[in-house]
Amino acid sequence: MNRLIEFFARQGLFADLITLATIGVGVLAGSMIQREIFPNVQIGIVTVTTIYPGASPAETEKLITNPLELDLKEVDGIKKLSSVSSEGRSYIVLQIDPDQTTQSEAKDETKDVVDRFTDLPAGAEDPVVMEIETKQQPIVEVHLFGDVDPMKLREEARELEKKIETISGIAKVVDRGIRDLEIRVEADPIVLERFALSLDDIVNALKAQNNNVPGGVIETIASDPNSTERLVRTVGEFTDLESVKATVIRANDLAQPVRVGDIAKVYYELEKETQRNRTDGKPSIQLTILKKEAADAIDVIDVLYEKMEQWDDRLEAAGIEHAYVNDFSFFIRRRLSILVNNLGIGLILVLLVLSLILPFRVALIASIGIPFAFLGALVYFLVDGVSINLLTLMGFIIVIGMLVDDAIVVTDNCVRHIEEGCDPQEAAIKGTQQIWAPVAASVSTTITAFLPLMFMSGLMGKFVKFLPLGVIVGLVISLIECFFILPHHISRWIRHDKRSQKTQKTKLGRFLARTEHFWDHVVTPNYVETLRKVVRKRYWIVSGMAGLFFLSIAVAVLFMNKTLFPSDGIEAFFIRAETRVGVSIDRMTNLMKPIEKAVSQLPKKELKNFVTNIGIQQQDPNDPNTKRGSNFAQVALYLTPEPDRDRTALEIIEDLRKKVGLPEGLERVTFDRVNPGPPQGKPISIGVRGTDYDTILPAVRALQEIVTQQKGASDVTNSYVEGKEEFEISLDRAEMAAAGLNVAM
Repeated sequence: MNRLIEFFARQGLFADLITLATIGVGVLAGSMIQREIFPNVQIGIVTVTTIYPGASPAETEKLITNPLELDLKEVDGIKKLSSVSSEGRSYIVLQIDPDQTTQSEAKDETKDVVDRFTDLPAGAEDPVVMEIETKQQPIVEVHLFGDVDPMKLREEARELEKKIETISGIAKVVDRGIRDLEIRVEADPIVLERFALSLDDIVNALKAQNNNVPGGVIETIASDPNSTERLVRTVGEFTDLESVKATVIRANDLAQPVRVGDIAKVYYELEKETQRNRTDGKPSIQLTILKKEAADAIDVIDVLYEKMEQWDDRLEAAGIEHAYVNDFSFFIRRRLSILVNNLGIGLILVLLVLSLILPFRVALIASIGIPFAFLGALVYFLVDGVSINLLTLMGFIIVIGMLVDDAIVVTDNCVRHIEEGCDPQEAAIKGTQQIWAPVAASVSTTITAFLPLMFMSGLMGKFVKFLPLGVIVGLVISLIECFFILPHHISRWIRHDKRSQKTQKTKLGRFLARTEHFWDHVVTPNYVETLRKVVRKRYWIVSGMAGLFFLSIAVAVLFMNKTLFPSDGIEAFFIRAETRVGVSIDRMTNLMKPIEKAVSQLPKKELKNFVTNIGIQQQDPNDPNTKRGSNFAQVALYLTPEPDRDRTALEIIEDLRKKVGLPEGLERVTFDRVNPGPPQGKPISIGVRGTDYDTILPAVRALQEIVTQQKGASDVTNSYVEGKEEFEISLDRAEMAAAGLNVAM
């Protein structure tokens, strides 16, 4: 190590080239490196979703969920298998053990099992197998809203969706609230009776007509050299309302037809609503933008905003407003701003503090380690394929204050040798060689403290490991600069005189000379005297420090709150409501208006937007505890940044809790915070298993009572949702047989 230090100190040109190359390539890397919200990790979850329209939860569980679960148990590496059976939907979640298999292998094996499942009931859609990962990340939601015709709102949303999908870097746009356009055939029962027709007759006629049927090939004529083969196809697919109206149901012997238009109204209509979305209290359609894995989040959103500016006049003319909700680029920009500000402030403070003790030139040389280490880390990230995201940025912010510590120690020791009369180059070599081992040991302790985070297991470990990466890489590069680049800079720029005569003639020079004199002749002697006293009474000092250590442990254990991520800085939360099963979506919309009114009265300084979802309770599209049904609703509140408002999110929640209360017609209202950090799950989560719900539900209610009584517990809910009431029709089999009927008829 000593030889390496001496080699680099004497090869000045080489050291300068390394410095310039690191700074130049680092700046280039900073402009090229990918910026995103969270790093791309595999969550370790595979889902199987099956849609069974019109089926009750019990029927869905019996016919789809239970048989699929039995088959899926043969998939290797499943750590936990859970499912949710709701009205018309089966949702199975497989949590993968990364020690036994990979997520991709588990998905392929799951898909093989599902493909072999042939017992799907009639009317059920094929199961969809998906793996959850952060590769395609939602970066922003564009909400179109206003009190306009739903058809017009749909038309504008469709056009905007197509325009957005053309932006480079966008993987896809997921819409919520765009209903399919239907051709509705509404038959008159009296007319049907007059023509002796049934609804089945109309359905069968439409089904038979709405087809394009291939009819084979017309072969070439051997005697005609110009003839060619041609395909034959009978065309019958509907193209507009008139073709539907013209469909013949039946005709008599005189070829007089009965058409659909003779017995039914035929018109365009949007499909029936199962969910309803509102933004800032007005009907809305939400477009969630997902970026590609290699795309830069900030660049994509900047282009999106430019496109939206071109669309503003058209939306305004149609009476439609738009808002950007959940703009994750804001968090990246804010953290980048913090990093740049800290970097600048750190450099200024280092120069200021060191200049009060050492000559300005010495302070400047020591502070070079901050940008050198930071830019060197960016080069490493670019080469290793690591992105700039919220976690790596946090690591950089943590380490900024540590990057110059080693350089200060080495520089001070080298300057001491120069002041004692050594040649600057020899002083730089000797000073660095004397102190490299303790400096390396000091930095290594910090690296060792962060290193275990790199090897955390589970989902949290996949995210957290990126935080210490920035700290460790920055410190390692800082050490390299300190031992191999800094000695040459010291020998090149530091001289025997502390401050030149020219500098001492200026006011700043005289001030810095006085501060240096104060440090050398007042602070240092007093510190040395204090140190002598501490050493003489070392046993008392050690005992006092040991007592303080154990007192700190006791305070931490007894009085400090223990949370994975602090609740400070919350910028979004949900108000969730539910009522009795079976209410209509229109009724639930009216029941939510008192909550919307209370939310809308929040000051603009605190509230950016609020989004109401009727018919669903869901934190994100992959939420396994999603509840669907017209009796469920939620309001998502998106707050302004905490430094810009007077109240914290918790204070706003408690204020709204008092104002909202329990509006008439609702059975439950709960508040759910969106805590910062990677996915964590609920603070308390208890699963209860049993043979049937008659056994499970009493135990669940008892557990809820116990948890509710715990200090600090609130908004205790369970995942069980009762289905709608049913009319069950029991048929007389003998009478059916006598009438020539069966259950299907």
